This record gives sequence, structure tokens and C-alpha cells, in this order.
Amino acid sequence: MVYTVNCDRVVITKDVERGSVWRGVVIALIASLGFFTHGIQTANLTSTAHSGHFINTDHVPWSTTALVITAAIAGPVFCYTIDRHGRKMGIFIINLVQGASLIPLFFLNDTSTIILHVIAGMATGGLFTVCPIYIQEISSLKTKGFSMCVTMVMTAAGYMMRLVMNLEERMFFMVALVMFQFILMVFVLESPSYLVMKRKFETASALIAKLRGLDEDNPNVMKELKDLREESDRARANGRITIRMIYRNKIWWDSIKIGLVLYTTMILCGSIVFLNQSKALIQLKGYDDPQSVLVTSALLAGSLLTLICVTILDMKYLLSLGYAIMALASGVLAVYNQVDLEVTSYQWLAIASLATLLFGYGMSWVLPIIVLTQTLNFEIKATLLGMLFAYFQLIKLAHAYTFPYIEEYVGAYTLFYIFASVNLYGAVYNLFVSPNVNGLNVRQIEKQIKRIPLPA
Repeated sequence: MVYTVNCDRVVITKDVERGSVWRGVVIALIASLGFFTHGIQTANLTSTAHSGHFINTDHVPWSTTALVITAAIAGPVFCYTIDRHGRKMGIFIINLVQGASLIPLFFLNDTSTIILHVIAGMATGGLFTVCPIYIQEISSLKTKGFSMCVTMVMTAAGYMMRLVMNLEERMFFMVALVMFQFILMVFVLESPSYLVMKRKFETASALIAKLRGLDEDNPNVMKELKDLREESDRARANGRITIRMIYRNKIWWDSIKIGLVLYTTMILCGSIVFLNQSKALIQLKGYDDPQSVLVTSALLAGSLLTLICVTILDMKYLLSLGYAIMALASGVLAVYNQVDLEVTSYQWLAIASLATLLFGYGMSWVLPIIVLTQTLNFEIKATLLGMLFAYFQLIKLAHAYTFPYIEEYVGAYTLFYIFASVNLYGAVYNLFVSPNVNGLNVRQIEKQIKRIPLPA
């Protein structure tokens, strides 16, 4: 019971039901299955979706270029689509594209390899824009962080499948998985935020009630709808939303700058080297791990730690911790990669440093996307995330093409020192500039990055 105390009486009222938080989590898990499929498929690609690559090559193959350019184009296109036709439509198209990407796997030739990377790039552009937006918008404030970090674990778990399945088994498993994703689409609901964007308030109210397991007249449902309407009205207060308006809104512009810095530092963190285990430990003689067990297991362990800790520790601190771990481990590996240095003692330290570096990367590689997704107003979220994702991919491509020349000029050990400096900068910048996001709505997050006082 809830007791309301007045001057002369005590009024007993009924408790307000808060509903079930797990409905949103289950739907988020369904939406995250595409990341598991993506992780499995990565074993057949020459590049990962985020930064580095697992396949050792002396140059940037055309397949990598095709994947990155296609992803850079597909990201904004997907974001435009979900603003026009809904988040659920975006999830459906991603599943469709992932299904289409399985066809080239059954044809082993150069043309099919390029086609595979083009279609996989299209799916990547949707996965890393549409899915975080959708999961963030359907989840309650308490479960947003947990639900979004599931994508990290799903991807890393997909990487692990290469250790227990051969190529043919993975191919048929992915076919079954994509079919399963299509079947589960019947449980995927539209985003309430999208419905509010389209001014369909009654439908949004019914959907919120369904997601939370409450009646439409429940105060919690009405409050959530009220918050969404206020968020939409704030974005539209000065008329039609344009790129110029976004630039002139200092809070939005500061959010974009945070995203640019975090995206750039994550690309330049050194993953182009340390995800390639044989290259990172090139000075060690006698160490052999052809299956890259160390890489995949450390990435999975790091993502699991983030998933466990995100409910008790803000993402801001987890991201800074990940950067700090990578900075320390990169510095140690720099010593072991000096030119003409043949490591004969303490080889375990180099291996442990690489494992630690991979663990830190596994903790943090998707957090910049998650933090930015929670920071932006849903009226502009898809547009800005699409643009930033395109920037993310273009920086990745430029980094991949210039890296061999820089490595030849300064040496691998100097590069590790540079990567350590980048990671240290990322840790400090994120700690002092990025807002806290766990359990907060957009209004509360904006107040942390405001340039001028906002009314209560």
C-alpha cells in the first residue's frame, strides 16, 4: 500500500503496477540475433564490421574495400528508411539482406567473394545503426544498457563458432539461424518513439502498454508517453528539423563531437594490428595459434564482463576502463615488437599483454555507438547515426590503406606506442566529457552536456 499523508487524514491508495521489464529484453534479444549471424559470417570475410580483421593479408583486398564502402552507403540509407517506414521494417530488411548474403557462400570463386562482401556490407550498415536504435527505443530505462550490450556478446559468440564448426557446418547453421530470425519477426513490435514521431499517440500508448505488460490507463504508461511527446516537441520547437538547425543546436552539436571523437579513437585504437594475432606476436618464436583461440575467447570474455557490469556501473566508466586497459597493454606490446628483438624470455608476458589488450577491446568496441544512441533525441537520432556511421567506415578505410606505409616508415613498435597514446586520450576524454547514460532519459543526459542552463 501507498500512504498519502495530509494535514488531517491518511489516504490509502493502491500500488501502481510497474509491469514487466523482461518483455522488452526478450524482444531486444530477438533483434540482436543478427549480430550472432554476423559474428559467424565474419570468419568468411577479410574484415570485421568495426575495425580490424582476422585474416592475415599483406595488402587491403578488394573485398575489404567493397565491404566498407557498401556499409558506409547502406548505413545512411537504412537510417532514412526507418525514419520513413519504421524501425520494424529496418529489422526485417536486415534479416532479408543477411539471408541473401548466404547465397555467395555456396560458390567458391573470386566473383562470389566480392558479392559476399558487398551484401555483408549492406547488412553491416543496418546492424550497427538500426538495431541499436530499435533496442534503445523499446527498452525501459532500467534495461537499456543491458539490452544494448547483448549485441557485443552476440557478435563475440558468433566469432567463437569458428572454433567448433567447419565452413560447411557454419553455412548451414547460418541458413537455419536466418530462417529462425524471420520466424521470430512475428514477436517484434514497432518502436513507440517512431509512432510518436508520426504523431500516432494512441497506437504508441497501446504499444508501450504491451511492451511493459500494463494497461493503457496505467500511470507509468501515460508518463512514458508524456516523456516521449515532450522529447519530440523539444526537437520540433523551432520548426522543421534541418542540418542547419542541428548545427545551431549546441547540445546536439556537442553530442556529435563526442561521437566523432569516440568513433575515431576506437578506429585508431590498434585493432588493425592486434586482431591479427600472428602480426601482433610476430617477434615470438614457437608460438602458434592458427585458430586464433586467444583472440576470440578474450573478446568474448571482455564483452561478458561489460554485460555483467553495465547494470551497476555506467557505460562511461566501462568505456574509459576499456581504453585504459588497451593503453597499458599496447605499451607493453610495443616493447616486445622492437626491430630485430628476438624474445627468448618472458614470452608469456607478451601473450598475456595481447590477451589483456583484446579483453579491453572486447569490453568497449561497441560502447561509442551505444553511448551516442542513448544521448541523441529520437527525432534526429537515425539521421545523425547514419552520418556518423558513414564517417566511421570512411575513417576505417583510410586507416586500412595508409597503415602499411606508416608501419614501414616508423616500425611496428612505434605504432604500438602511438596506439597506446590514442587509447589513453580516449580514456581521459571520455571520462571528463561524455555524459552518464545509465538509467537516464534524453532530457537528463542533455542537461549534463548543456552549454546554457535548461529549465527544470
